[in-house]
Amino acid sequence: MEKFTVHITFSNGGGSLTEDHTSETLGSAIQRLTRGPAAAMGMIEEVKVVDLMDFTNFEWRKGRLVFPIPGVHI
Repeated sequence: MEKFTVHITFSNGGGSLTEDHTSETLGSAIQRLTRGPAAAMGMIEEVKVVDLMDFTNFEWRKGRLVFPIPGVHI
């Protein structure tokens, strides 16, 4: 089972936090962090997901998807 680290940066100098997830729990964590109440209130500045090899798999910043770039397939 693949493991991921989610890096969360809070707006207004609120600091940062990390969460560890598996491929089974990652989807719900991304939904919660990008569409949940804290995101809707603008409390979350950035959500970045990296895998065990330190590759960025997902990045959401200031309310929009940064990576993967929508419509671009590699």
